[in-house]
Amino acid sequence: MVIPIDAIRYGAGFDAAGQWHEPQAGFVDAEEQRQAAEILAPARGVACGLLLSAALWVGLAAAAHALLTMLR
Repeated sequence: MVIPIDAIRYGAGFDAAGQWHEPQAGFVDAEEQRQAAEILAPARGVACGLLLSAALWVGLAAAAHALLTMLR
C-alpha cells in the first residue's frame, strides 16, 4: 500500500509540559485535505488567471509585431 507523503504528519517536538516526544505518524483525514484544498482554490484561480492573461498579451504583442514587420 502506498501512502502519499502529504498524508503523514511529523509529530516530534515538545509537549505542553516541555517534555520531548518522538515522532508519531498520523494520517490527515480526507475532510481536512478537502478543506485545505478549498482554502487555496481562490489563490489558484487568481494565479491561473494572471498566467493565462499574460500569455494572451504576449501572444497578441507577438502577433502585432509580426504583422507590423510584415507590412514594412
